[in-house]
Amino acid sequence: MIKTLMNRCACLIVFLGSLLLTGCATKFEKQAFNSEASASIKKITVPHWNDQDEYMAQVVNHPGLSFGLIGAAIVAADTSSKTKRLNDALDPQKTKLTAAFYEKALPGLRQLGYEVIAVPAKRSDKAEDVKASVRMAQGQDASLLLRIDASYLAAGASTDYYPSVVVDAELTDSKSQATLYREAYHYGYNNGSKDVVHIKPRPIANSRILKR
Repeated sequence: MIKTLMNRCACLIVFLGSLLLTGCATKFEKQAFNSEASASIKKITVPHWNDQDEYMAQVVNHPGLSFGLIGAAIVAADTSSKTKRLNDALDPQKTKLTAAFYEKALPGLRQLGYEVIAVPAKRSDKAEDVKASVRMAQGQDASLLLRIDASYLAAGASTDYYPSVVVDAELTDSKSQATLYREAYHYGYNNGSKDVVHIKPRPIANSRILKR
């Protein structure tokens, strides 16, 4: 069920990724979809996070990281400058990546036959607090955490920037609290992790706005 949804959402991710959006890669503990345990699920709660205030532009292996506090200050200044240029070119308040994602994901779940309750969540909220809010008894059979994050990353100071859109998905049974499914989908920047589903981006010519 979730894999079908994520295949649909991948189309949105590919489209938005082509607009220069990204998200940071982290180790992710996968859980294969348990179709037998999920067969009786009819009603789910889903957190609906608000949009990002900005899309970070960052060099992952910045040379300044090797020079202590002074290097850290250089990295921070460089990241801040490039983030500003990126957000001037791609206003998060206009692109609204997160809102666009849920506009596809929630109807997609309903089309698959599920009753969906969207629970508002703030990006400033702790992850465990968000999980607790969607798992509160609302008559649901399961809770589905779908979070999307975007940034713009380069492996090194002289390498190209790539969009990196990250979607984390986690399905939890409401009665047993067992994890029925957990997966991470990364579009764009590839950190070499084998723990995620990586979607290769199309070439992007206008990363030059961050190379100045």
